[in-house]
Amino acid sequence: MLKTIKKTIAGITVFCLGGIILFGQAKQPQWKDRAEFDLFELIRKEQNPQAKLQLLQQWEQKYPGTDFKDGRFELTVQTYQQLGKAKEMLDTAKAWVAFNPKSLSGWYWINLLTVSMNDTSPAALDQGEKAAKALLEQIEDALSPAKKPAQATEDQWKQQRSTMEYVAYRTLGWVALERQQYVEADKYFIDALKRNPNDSQVSAWAGRANVRTKQLERQGIALFHFARAAVYSGPGGFPEQARQQLMSSFEKNYINFHGSKEGMEEVLKLAQTSAVPPEGFKIESQDEIMVKQEEELKKTNPVLALWVGIKRELTGADGAAYFENSLKNAHIPGPDGIMVGETTIKRLKGTVVSVDPPKRPKKVVLGLSSPNMSEVTLVFENPLPVAPEPGTVLEFGGVVTEYSLEPFNVTFEVSPAEVSGLPAPKKAAPRKRAPRAKKK
Repeated sequence: MLKTIKKTIAGITVFCLGGIILFGQAKQPQWKDRAEFDLFELIRKEQNPQAKLQLLQQWEQKYPGTDFKDGRFELTVQTYQQLGKAKEMLDTAKAWVAFNPKSLSGWYWINLLTVSMNDTSPAALDQGEKAAKALLEQIEDALSPAKKPAQATEDQWKQQRSTMEYVAYRTLGWVALERQQYVEADKYFIDALKRNPNDSQVSAWAGRANVRTKQLERQGIALFHFARAAVYSGPGGFPEQARQQLMSSFEKNYINFHGSKEGMEEVLKLAQTSAVPPEGFKIESQDEIMVKQEEELKKTNPVLALWVGIKRELTGADGAAYFENSLKNAHIPGPDGIMVGETTIKRLKGTVVSVDPPKRPKKVVLGLSSPNMSEVTLVFENPLPVAPEPGTVLEFGGVVTEYSLEPFNVTFEVSPAEVSGLPAPKKAAPRKRAPRAKKK
């Protein structure tokens, strides 16, 4: 957990937090006496974090009203970080903002810890949202152009503001994601990525948020974010092994969604150069492509045209109602078939993707729109004597019993008699009879 925090703040803390302290205050703080200064010097020089914590606690007990209370909170948070105590870090940061509601550093730490501790309880999510909004509010005042100190360059001041905004938007996105507010989460993640395009975790979260909207137009956006998480290898990127897994998942989901690898390399190249999808970015789904070709399909491939029509209805806004009213417990295509154009369709057709279990399966998964898409599951009452190999083409009809939208799949209960193309059982070799003994 603390490793995550350290990774998140690497390259940020020295300037952002130290910078705020160095860039002046309206009133210069004063030591209460020489003993307080000497105690601070001991704390500053102490290398052992446990010993440093004890000295900080002495400072708090002896000088509760010190002028350096903000600095003491800062040192205490950092010391707890060295000790790997996230809860104590968070408690200290909460006490800090209770003392000084305008503390950028205090709100900053609460934002980081809220996400890294992964506490998804309602109270923790409320706290994270409050901290993120408070940080954004304080940024407007503390980091306004008018308050830029002379020793800071324009670029440094803008970068400091951008970094703080990134942390706040990252928290707001994570909170919205955990609250299942997926469209809002995506908006915040885009805001975060515009300020820090190197955060692959945010790219992955943005992909997840878009997938979970279950909106067709957002699935291509989700694929872009997953592609970004897979191809980006610089600071803030995932380790090599994780990126390989993400790439494998991206390729599989791209094919399932689009129907082929066409255009996939272009998406990956785009994701290498940009953390956010460009305006108007879109990946067409296999169904959208099929719909454009549906009228032609009715003439050239009426079986596929029938399936495209069924799938389009199931993935539409009224898909659940269509399933309940038109498909559930119905035999498709039915004993008399279904008319598509001028052709009567009595069997659907698909390609075997997988079987379960591998030997004597009771379930066979088929791709209908494409040989690589897992769209239909055939369920047999009894195990098949021989499992069909992936790539085998089957024609079938059966009773529709259920469907899922994510991932998309329709279940048919079938009998072997309703499925053509299944491998025939192997005939047992004839038994050899022992030769009869000759009579003497």
